[in-house]
Amino acid sequence: MSDSGSVLVTGASSQIGVFLLPRLDAADFQVLAVSRQAPAEPVNIAGSISWIGPETVPGSAEFLVSCGPLRLACRSVEDGASFRKVVAFSTSSLHTKMDSADDAERDLLSEIAEEEDRLKSLCNERGIGLVLIRPTLVYGCGLDRNLSLLLSFGERTGVIPVSRLADGLRQPVHADDLAGLAVSALTKETGPLLEGEACGGSTLSYREMTERVAACGRRRIRVLSLPQRLLIALLGLRKDLNPEMVRRQAVDMTFDDTPFRQKLGYNPRPFNPARADFSIPSVQQAFRLPL
Repeated sequence: MSDSGSVLVTGASSQIGVFLLPRLDAADFQVLAVSRQAPAEPVNIAGSISWIGPETVPGSAEFLVSCGPLRLACRSVEDGASFRKVVAFSTSSLHTKMDSADDAERDLLSEIAEEEDRLKSLCNERGIGLVLIRPTLVYGCGLDRNLSLLLSFGERTGVIPVSRLADGLRQPVHADDLAGLAVSALTKETGPLLEGEACGGSTLSYREMTERVAACGRRRIRVLSLPQRLLIALLGLRKDLNPEMVRRQAVDMTFDDTPFRQKLGYNPRPFNPARADFSIPSVQQAFRLPL
């Protein structure tokens, strides 16, 4: 058995989970990784990690790390009276998209805000320490729905269109840095509640961020600046794309993550992506649920 205790990880198949599982293994935790794709019987990986289905989650784990929907974290806290600490990932979009003109976005973020409040109340009532982390733009292994989609589009077409007003600032954060932050949160004293945003190590414009993503392509990709109204009109032709994304390219989305830097030694890498940051590394792949 591992020496650091047992951890239940929900959302273990997410991009943060990809890097979290090997970090927990290296830190000598016994890990129960939850996946809807797991079979009825636990699947043991690398000695200290077992993949389990949500219907077989035990209530005896000492820690919970939530990398998925917060409603699952709330349900786990309700069912897991033995938790000593909960580390949960939310989103910094609560501060940047709540006034979105898109009804679906506003509804989703209102739901997340309610789930945050519920999780805080549950942990407070049960005397469970809570670390609530709201990342900025996450990338790192190709599972994100932002930068990886830009690169994929650019590789198909040879261009990535951006607004001529794409000067809004961004702080993209690598999923592995967030995984390291989660492990630090488990192993260090954090008090009853520690919450805040977790940023990447660079602050750069949306256009510059896109140019660095384009440089990771297998082919030459041009970043094409278009008038904002034209780009919005073009996106409006596809129901799966939200025109609000274009408007937000002109808006700064930056935060101060000093609490995590001071209390947990958080020191994220600068944004200098490589091709390898858009696929799951072989080392991390070994900890994934076998298909």
